[in-house]
Amino acid sequence: MINDELHVVHARVAGLDIHKMQTTASVRICERGGHPQCETRTYSALPSGMEQMVQWLSEHKIEAAAMEATGVYWQRPLDALVEAGIDAKLYHAQQIKQLKGRKTDVSDALWLARVCQFGLGSASYVATKEFRDLRDISRQRRQLVGERSRTRNRINKVLDRSGLRLGGILTDVFGFNGRQVLEGVLESRPRQLILDSLTPHVRKKYDLFADALQAELSEDMRFTLENLLRHHDHLDQMIERFTQCLSQRLQPYCDQLDLLCTIPGICFDSAMTLLTEIGAEIKAFDNAKSFAAWSGTAPGNNESAGKRRNARIRHGNRHLTVCLIECAHAAARTKDCQFQAYHKSLTVRRGYRRATVAVANKMARTVYAVLRDQRPYRDPVVNYEELVIRRNAPRWIQQLTQFNILKRHQDGSVTINWDS
Repeated sequence: MINDELHVVHARVAGLDIHKMQTTASVRICERGGHPQCETRTYSALPSGMEQMVQWLSEHKIEAAAMEATGVYWQRPLDALVEAGIDAKLYHAQQIKQLKGRKTDVSDALWLARVCQFGLGSASYVATKEFRDLRDISRQRRQLVGERSRTRNRINKVLDRSGLRLGGILTDVFGFNGRQVLEGVLESRPRQLILDSLTPHVRKKYDLFADALQAELSEDMRFTLENLLRHHDHLDQMIERFTQCLSQRLQPYCDQLDLLCTIPGICFDSAMTLLTEIGAEIKAFDNAKSFAAWSGTAPGNNESAGKRRNARIRHGNRHLTVCLIECAHAAARTKDCQFQAYHKSLTVRRGYRRATVAVANKMARTVYAVLRDQRPYRDPVVNYEELVIRRNAPRWIQQLTQFNILKRHQDGSVTINWDS
């Protein structure tokens, strides 16, 4: 006979219904052989109310407490409970929501206490406080990068509207040559002086530059362009400050960053973003599939009557999802790696966008394996050591010959003298 009765996991638990300015706390105590005792109180979400709530829970000798992931409001109560020695559990709101018609703060708190006491839900992964603080820096940096991209689009729109189609001549409008042209136009420099300030490698485009510089900007366009460029430079400075702060804070984890950078498509900035979102404990996830599901790149399940239908990717850490998809775009364009061939084969059948998401899912599982094993990425198809040697061997031989370390003799033999 199968016993499907609920059993008590924690005898003394609490449920917290957290809001911006108040927290409803319910205590549920289940003594052996007796009915559960429940008590509910409401506290302020300010520091004084938080201290009173933790003290009240400690007086009841609470073992564990449950709360929903409500915006960012759950972070401070969770830290306060952990500091008090209470096992704080964070649950996804969709997983433990009640039936309609029973929606009050008190009923929510009591239901959370019951979920925690009987182990009805699986707690969400919560990174350490150090990495949760680093996430704020990393996410704000990404917001600034996005704002810079929008500012660049506005600048290009002003240039296109004025007839100075600089984006069609230069690959990077905001590189050295592009800035020389923009600053020269704003300062009303002579056309020939602007052309002379350009680097030699764009000489073939001098005729196009001369033709484009005939466009005249109105005073309103000059005012808009000047202020947009100032805003762009200010964003550049802010991004640089955030990048330096993040790299300094992640200095103790330089080994993990170096391992992530060995994966094709992942640069140092992307590695910092991935590490801040994942945290230092990759083993908190059971396997690569669970990590991919948490990252938001795993396909959902939609099966009925033995038929499997198309399903969107699962909702996960959206910041990690965006970063992995960006890295997947880069990996799909990287030569001599498995991700490029994988992306090409899927693009024929599933389309470019779905193939990119599939590559992001594969990269998520690769990230998990690299961090778990603490070993650099090795492509199953390409021997990267041989590739590096083939590309750099001529330059190495030339330098060895230049410093008389390597000598070639008439009979074809070669000697190496390391003492010279």
